[in-house]
Amino acid sequence: QKHIQVVITTHSSHIVNSSKFEKIRYVMKKNDFVFVKNLNDFCTQADSNKDFVEKYLTLNKCDLFFADKAILIEGTAERLLFPDMIVKLNNAGKFSGVTVPLESQYYTLIEVGGAYAHKFIPFMNFLEIPTLIVTDIDSINDGRKACLVRDGKGSSNATINFWFSDILGKSGHTFQDIRELDNDKKTNGFIHIEYQIEENGLCGRSLEQALKNANRNLYKLSQSPTEEDLQYDPDVDGSKTDFAMKLVFENTNYNVPKYIENGLVW
Repeated sequence: QKHIQVVITTHSSHIVNSSKFEKIRYVMKKNDFVFVKNLNDFCTQADSNKDFVEKYLTLNKCDLFFADKAILIEGTAERLLFPDMIVKLNNAGKFSGVTVPLESQYYTLIEVGGAYAHKFIPFMNFLEIPTLIVTDIDSINDGRKACLVRDGKGSSNATINFWFSDILGKSGHTFQDIRELDNDKKTNGFIHIEYQIEENGLCGRSLEQALKNANRNLYKLSQSPTEEDLQYDPDVDGSKTDFAMKLVFENTNYNVPKYIENGLVW
């Protein structure tokens, strides 16, 4: 007739993801104190996000709960490139003053795309995990069709639009606002967002276009290319995975696009 309470402590993402979300207590050490986060509190505070986050973590067996930092990315190409980019930036001295290089820290890469990254923002702030969101500017014209950045009238990226409407409180933002966002306004709490910015006089609308822009010689572009020259063509450039693999294994001296460097330095 005795009621027994069982407490399991674990570093296994499999055990965590097999548990009921609201039953989890997240333990974190800060300086000389240990804090306990009750995920049931998050469930009651952010019910609209709870179902998505719980399902995503269960499907992906994510090690988010055990990471010191998180990087939310669009897809496979970024997953292949980012570890290499982190090493490259460290070797170039971009992380000066850091005791432990980012490549040696416990960070996790989470593929979530531009349409869903914003759903993690309340959860990351609740857990107090420093989180970098790297997404695409996804310029569109008045007809809501994909277009060159210079012709953009808005962005189809849900995370960027969420950032302006819900984080900055600017629901009537323009595409010019997106392009000119101050660096300090790209940080909110434990979250920082980065997307393509102008580099060498041009701005790509995707990772692939930004890579071409930052590595004009590698892609045999003219000395004064236009945004049209940055277009990604899978028939010519291969799949996005092949595009990334070729860069890492064949063109080891490539330049990291500035917006990614800014985010990783943050």
